[in-house]
Amino acid sequence: MQNDKIKEYWEGEAGIYSEGIKAELQSETAQSWKNLVLEHAPEKEHLEVLDVGCGPGFFEIMLGREGHHVTGIDITENMIREAKANVAAAGQTAELMTMDCHNLKFADNTFDLIICRNLTWTLDDPQKAYQEWFRVLKKGGRLLVSDACWYLHLYDEEQKKIYEAHDAAMWKKYGRGIHAHEDAEAGKELSKRLFMSDKKRPLWDLDYMMKLGFTEVFALPDISAIARTPMDQELNRLTPQFLVGAEK
Repeated sequence: MQNDKIKEYWEGEAGIYSEGIKAELQSETAQSWKNLVLEHAPEKEHLEVLDVGCGPGFFEIMLGREGHHVTGIDITENMIREAKANVAAAGQTAELMTMDCHNLKFADNTFDLIICRNLTWTLDDPQKAYQEWFRVLKKGGRLLVSDACWYLHLYDEEQKKIYEAHDAAMWKKYGRGIHAHEDAEAGKELSKRLFMSDKKRPLWDLDYMMKLGFTEVFALPDISAIARTPMDQELNRLTPQFLVGAEK
């Protein structure tokens, strides 16, 4: 299964991704992310939150500090291990477990808010995942998905030339490429086979959310200025960060 290859790849990325999250928690973008999420969350003093693809525990720490109860799931054991260590080091508590977001082990209508950041592009079957998220969301609950069109340059020769020129400039300026992965070639090959890689987003997400029956569907096409550090904005200027959301 493609999903197994994704899991194996991200097991090896857990350490480097965790270091990035630790740095992000100390940056201005951490506060920006917290404000952005809570601005679009249901107005409740204590939210039941599901963080899908929680990685090393960013939202568990940020929203835990605000008194919300966060359940974080990730398909990779190494990510959950990093998350548990990071959450404990921050003096917070969260429910953290290894789980496939395509097959959630939660009852219907469990969560007030579901957050998903920088995950949907990796999914084997995003349609099934969206169906599951809709199922476990309470009536009046909200789903917030943030991502970017990371790999459209793999399907367009003109965009590929622009991407390669920018990547070369980043190597010259920072001594690193656009994507700082442990295994860049494996990441590129895997990305070519992913469902989302050739999709125009967030239009695809908006359309599918409406088909599922979500209401008040919305999109912010470019939140890069508040969601990324200045360096990340420069590195990823060809792939703006977007936020798409909806209410059940």
